[in-house]
Amino acid sequence: MRYYENLFIVHPNHEQEKLNSIIESLKKEINEQQGNILAVEDWGKRRLAYSIEKQKYGTYVLIQYESENSRINREIESWMKLNQDILANITIALDKKPEPRAKAPTDNDNYEE
Repeated sequence: MRYYENLFIVHPNHEQEKLNSIIESLKKEINEQQGNILAVEDWGKRRLAYSIEKQKYGTYVLIQYESENSRINREIESWMKLNQDILANITIALDKKPEPRAKAPTDNDNYEE
């Protein structure tokens, strides 16, 4: 079994309903490619390091999945490129099954009081 995580950035002007719809569509696409969803984390709206399509903010979503299908990443990335609501994405192959996280990282995690 191969393990992957995909971090993608959704257009910041979408309401939560539209964001949920995009995530559900991605889950459906992964399942159609013989993938199994392990975790989905909505990291919320954050400032981008640089503008993407004239946007300064984006909503970050991390999805972790497993699959035996060696072509799943090409299919998922093609699907994301065709989806105009997704500004950017990156997929990483993991060496082992990801551990569940306690919470999504925030901008304040690196600061001490």
